[in-house]
Amino acid sequence: MRAAPRVVIALAHDLDVERWRERFARGEVLDETPYGYHRAAERFELAWTVSHRESRSVARARRALAARLGFDLVHIWRNRRLLRSADAIWTHTEREHLAVAAVVGRGGPPVLAQSVWLWDAWRGYGALRRAVVARLLRRHRIEVVHSSVNLADARAAVPGRRVELLPFGSAGLPSVRGVEPPPRPSALAVGNDADRDWPLLAAAARRLPTVWFRVVSGSRAARDVAWPVNVELTRTATRESLADWMAQSRCVVVPLRPNRHASGTTSCIEAMSAGRPMVVSSAGGLQEYVEGAARLVEPGDLDELVRGIEDAVAGIVAGPPGAAQRDRGLTQRDYVGRYALVTDWMLGGSWDPAVSAFAPVEAGVTPAGAP
Repeated sequence: MRAAPRVVIALAHDLDVERWRERFARGEVLDETPYGYHRAAERFELAWTVSHRESRSVARARRALAARLGFDLVHIWRNRRLLRSADAIWTHTEREHLAVAAVVGRGGPPVLAQSVWLWDAWRGYGALRRAVVARLLRRHRIEVVHSSVNLADARAAVPGRRVELLPFGSAGLPSVRGVEPPPRPSALAVGNDADRDWPLLAAAARRLPTVWFRVVSGSRAARDVAWPVNVELTRTATRESLADWMAQSRCVVVPLRPNRHASGTTSCIEAMSAGRPMVVSSAGGLQEYVEGAARLVEPGDLDELVRGIEDAVAGIVAGPPGAAQRDRGLTQRDYVGRYALVTDWMLGGSWDPAVSAFAPVEAGVTPAGAP
């Protein structure tokens, strides 16, 4: 008998944990493992899906099938024996958990099925695709989402299941509170999410020629924008460079299109931990994460965004309180702790309402800041 329950963490093909750890050692990513799931090693025996080597032609075929289905069936099929060995399975997005439902089925280990983009895409699905996805969702004990908007969507679209809010949390950046702000009015915007409104930020930058902007994004959408001369686009960042750019900026801007899934949470949490003033589009339930710690503006409202940035670089928008990330339960430890609490419930324990609370979680996982 195992000393601790065995949890298999099913991640996307491009998030192979061993390759990720190599990137972490080179300083290319903030977390030792994707989303910090290694922090649960105190509570569970952890195993990770393996991203098998494949030729270019096979990779193209796998990705094409995944795009058509909405989940990576081939990647999960290759890991089916590992997944069936689990006491519980963790997933990070629907691209994994729908595939697990198809491959492992209702009789397999219980699955913590976290959805991220599913309910944004749902409205564009036809009747047949909705029926297939609904059938797969019903095979899971529970679905969790990061946003109250998603929560309402999921419960209404496929009723009769357990769906709960699970606030996201991530590793923050070093605090720059007390550091003298740079003399040049400057703003930092970071993100690769498809819901970043880069054209709106470019329009705001044109209206604010005395403010210098650094945009950090590897997305095609960011590259396709005609940025004005007071914007520098950087495709990638290391832990150190992102911390340096945060210190060199007077504020952080998170411009968003309307969405359902609280896009922008990671950027907001990083700014919150660093203590930089934030100007954030109020979209997708993100306001639950930052209300009272950021200037919220309506999505798509150029005038509001410009005024918010003007006030932030002028010091009129205050930075978030020093303990905001911790007090709101938005650390990586809190996030993984919520996964641990859900797993305890899946394995026969009682439900803990701390799973859905924007408050610190005590679940016996490795503390934030620990190796």
